[in-house]
Amino acid sequence: MVMEDLTNVNRNRKYISDGLSAVKMTFLQNMNDMATAPRFSPEMVYQHFGDEETIYGYDDLEVTIHHTAQTLHCYVNISYSSKVKNDKGLEADDIVEKLVHPDVRPNVLVSGKGEFQQKLLGQKDFKPFGEMVHKFRSKGKDFEVYRVSEQSEEFNLFLERIQTLGMFFIECCSLTDNSEENWLHYFIYERCDTGEGDGSTVANVVGFATLYKFYNYCDKIRPRIAQMLLLPQYRKSGIGAQFMESFLRDLRATPEVFDVTVESPGEQFTYLRDYVDCVNCMSLPEFSSENLKNGYTEDMRSACLTKLKISKMQSRRVYEILRYRATNKKDKEALKAQRIDVKKRLYVPMKRSDKDWRRLNMALTAEELRQAACGEIDEDNKFLTLVQMYDKLMESYQKTIDRIEAHPNIF
Repeated sequence: MVMEDLTNVNRNRKYISDGLSAVKMTFLQNMNDMATAPRFSPEMVYQHFGDEETIYGYDDLEVTIHHTAQTLHCYVNISYSSKVKNDKGLEADDIVEKLVHPDVRPNVLVSGKGEFQQKLLGQKDFKPFGEMVHKFRSKGKDFEVYRVSEQSEEFNLFLERIQTLGMFFIECCSLTDNSEENWLHYFIYERCDTGEGDGSTVANVVGFATLYKFYNYCDKIRPRIAQMLLLPQYRKSGIGAQFMESFLRDLRATPEVFDVTVESPGEQFTYLRDYVDCVNCMSLPEFSSENLKNGYTEDMRSACLTKLKISKMQSRRVYEILRYRATNKKDKEALKAQRIDVKKRLYVPMKRSDKDWRRLNMALTAEELRQAACGEIDEDNKFLTLVQMYDKLMESYQKTIDRIEAHPNIF
């Protein structure tokens, strides 16, 4: 009986596929590229296949989601060597049903190869939505950035498709209700030659950012970045920083913008934001090496806010990164002063009374608040906690510093 149970377990195990390995994506200009186009893996599929990110019911499973490069319509190709038979009520997952929510499926998925080919042919007429706010050239490629605030049906459907794609790459990504007028979107495209020999071009989608414009007394707004995505084929090339700097420049030039904040940033987004903000602040006289060693000042906060629309919390973080960068690590006294300066900030929640906790969001990030929730522990443990927090913070700061040294300019 035991051997039989083990045999059944092993037999069923082969029908469990890792979703991150099974799912691949392509972005196509024409049908001829389908077989040879580069395949890209998603970063997450838990919204589609559950927390374990597994697909049940298929052996040697391959799921390829082909996208039209300009309009992001999808054709899904599923292949496998065998499929599990209905066993004790267990059925194979309906992959297409899990990949795309039924409410948006007609907009996102095509019915077959024939319709997909028609979408590929039709996308040559695609024009970017909105107003172009910046263009630049990077590594021999031309890019354009557009601001979109419209609420047309055609744009809403396009937004629905790219946000559906975003669920494979952005934590807790969801579809936004674009009928709400406070949403603001930026898109980046690569301007490519069609190859038809007549000089015509097409705009391939590179990525997008979605912001919500919060009200700020009395005639200002505080745009908050809710989503940002760069398609996998454009990563590790500096395009993400150039895209962010492009739309931040547009926001800085908007008089009603008070500052720009971020909603629940992930680790990679935080590194990107830190890099962009640090490079910009390095050009401000308030952040000179001489000023940095004297500590964080009101002049720094004001310069960040008025010139770069950087919030107080982020300006303090930028200061700490740049001071750590400017500190001679062989100078024990300088390094000690830098370390004490950071630890004083980290120690704030440990010495405050309960009534002061509501003010701590001005001093610490959410992660630092969680780590610092130790106000009742003894002094020895407080000291150890501070050491650990400082070391972890400097490790993350060093990643930004390394990028600055390698790429001191965004463009």
